[in-house]
Amino acid sequence: MTASEPDAPTYFKNVFEGHVATQIMRGRNRPDARREGGGEPGRDGGGEGPRMLGNSSVASYHGPSFMIDELTYHYEGFDLRSVLINSHYPIDANSFSLHSGIIVQHGDALPPEAAEATAEKLSSFILTGFEQDIEIWRNKTRIDNPLLCEEDGPVYQLRRWYEQFYVDVADITPEMTDRFEFEIDTTRPVESWQREVEENLARREAGGASS
Repeated sequence: MTASEPDAPTYFKNVFEGHVATQIMRGRNRPDARREGGGEPGRDGGGEGPRMLGNSSVASYHGPSFMIDELTYHYEGFDLRSVLINSHYPIDANSFSLHSGIIVQHGDALPPEAAEATAEKLSSFILTGFEQDIEIWRNKTRIDNPLLCEEDGPVYQLRRWYEQFYVDVADITPEMTDRFEFEIDTTRPVESWQREVEENLARREAGGASS
């Protein structure tokens, strides 16, 4: 996920085909993560902005170093579309130069001032989420034979997809480029998140009643 919204993913799928690797995600906002009181434009149900319900994302890597992430944020009564682009290229054996950009739709469903505030806040959220990904990259290291569980996803297939960019064209094999799809079963985590949400909201309500 590339944005900092407190979403609970309800759908996640990987598709590798040719030189493109795509992640498809849908999620809904967690009501226990919304702040009470004054809201933030574009995030919760407070008085300053519309309430966000969730988001959906189609993020595609076109080759190993250029990604276009088409994000749609779902609000009560309308959607806002945004696009995050990032590219990176190596500058030495252990470092790469990263560039990114964000564009957010100016929503017609809101008055101009509110639309501008929502777009600015949404841009900030997306950038914050992307920066969280960067922190993970800073601490990643390759493990040749990792111990994996089913929920880790198709790690080896992803490595085969990457391999096509590091061999001669004559050495590219079908297993590197053939279409491959993998959908994660989110049933159990969604049930767990829902229980956690209900418990958190109950504690919040009990705390408010006792104060």
